[in-house]
Amino acid sequence: MSEEQVPTAELSRLATALDVLDERAALNHRYRRLITDSRAALATPRIRATQARGIAKKLMVLARAAGPGFPDDLPEPERAALRSGLAQADELVFHT
Repeated sequence: MSEEQVPTAELSRLATALDVLDERAALNHRYRRLITDSRAALATPRIRATQARGIAKKLMVLARAAGPGFPDDLPEPERAALRSGLAQADELVFHT
């Protein structure tokens, strides 16, 4: 049986939030590897639904690793992009 596929274009909010974390957060090389792996999956046209949920969970981990005050130091457009990506992550992990 084939697993449900998700067009990666529908995951653009996750991708944008990953970009914000990559550009702005002080993360170690292990966390940066999560970003690299996620970007590689998002570079394909479609991924399995379980992969999408995995990327969503990675985004949540990365946001926590960035620190509790991290979003406060971001310019508003980047803060909004991070919130939007985390909202999409929440939808994928807890509501699908």
